[in-house]
Parts: sequence; structure tokens; C-alpha cells
Amino acid sequence: MNLKEMIDDNMAVLDAESKHQEVLAGQKLERQHKSLKELYDEIQPTVKESGYHIALFKQNKVFAKKRRTYEETWERSDEHVWLIQIEFEYSKCLKNTGESESYYAPTTRYAGQHCGSNASAYIKFTWDDDKGLYNIIPNVAFDRNEEVKGLDPLTYQELKGTKDMVIERLAVVLANAMRLERMQDE
Repeated sequence: MNLKEMIDDNMAVLDAESKHQEVLAGQKLERQHKSLKELYDEIQPTVKESGYHIALFKQNKVFAKKRRTYEETWERSDEHVWLIQIEFEYSKCLKNTGESESYYAPTTRYAGQHCGSNASAYIKFTWDDDKGLYNIIPNVAFDRNEEVKGLDPLTYQELKGTKDMVIERLAVVLANAMRLERMQDE
């Protein structure tokens, strides 16, 4: 066997591995969509009836990249992810009560610190294909970057769990959001 044949054989192996990775990524995205669509179909009527906006969509994956100056920059990758997002855009008291994205990004300097101001309030659902679990991120009802007193602490806590578990948490978050709106109207 000569060098040219060996190079061609190695190129064929590398191409096959690349195509296999693309197929696996496509299958993972399909499973993610199927799982989130199932959850979306179950919660969408109630969320809309409550007066909130809900959407299932695909977006590029976003991640934080640190610079040497310790400033975070956000970049979008070519990898796509499906997610469900409930927005509070029509709510006077909830619209701008969310945390900044760095609060939820574990690789940032401000991870877990209340540092947002007038960020959009939302509840996100994602699917962890590796663990087979849903993830709910309730980013809603903060008052000047602090948790609102008198609301259930579960309103603010992220949860990774089964579909029933995230629906139970959604019920807690929405009940507290509605209660907060009612208190603001009085």
C-alpha cells in the first residue's frame, strides 16, 4: 500500500466519523424537539388562558466566553437547541423583573449573583438529552435584583426533573406571579 492510498483511506474514515456526528446531533435535536413539544402541548392552553405568551422555538446555543479582562462576552454557536419560553411582556408588574443571563450562566463571574436590571422576565424550559430530564428556569418577579418578600422561594429556583416535576414547579411560579400581579393591582 502506498502513501496516497493510506491518505485516501484515512480521509474516508474521517468523513464517515464527521457524517456520523452530524447524524447523532440531528437525532439529539429531534428528541429534544419531541420532548419539549409534548410538554408545550400540555401546558400551552393554561398558560395562554392565564394571559401570558408561550412559544416553542429553535435558536442557536448561546454561551459566555471569558476574556482576559474578566469581562464576559456572549457568543452564539452553530449548534441549535429547542426551548419553550413563557414571557410576561404584557404584564405591568412582571415585564422587567428578570435577572440578567449571567445569573444563570455557571461560567460567568456573576453566576448566581443578583446583578440584572430591568431584564426581561421569562420562564424557560429545556431538555437535557443526556439525562432524560426537563429543566425549568424561572426568571421572574425580582424586585430591584432581589427576591420579592412574601413569595414562595420555589418561585426562583431552577429545577431539573421529570415532566410532572417541572409542571408542578410551573404551577408554583405562575401562582406566585399571578398573586404578585393581583397585589400590584390592589
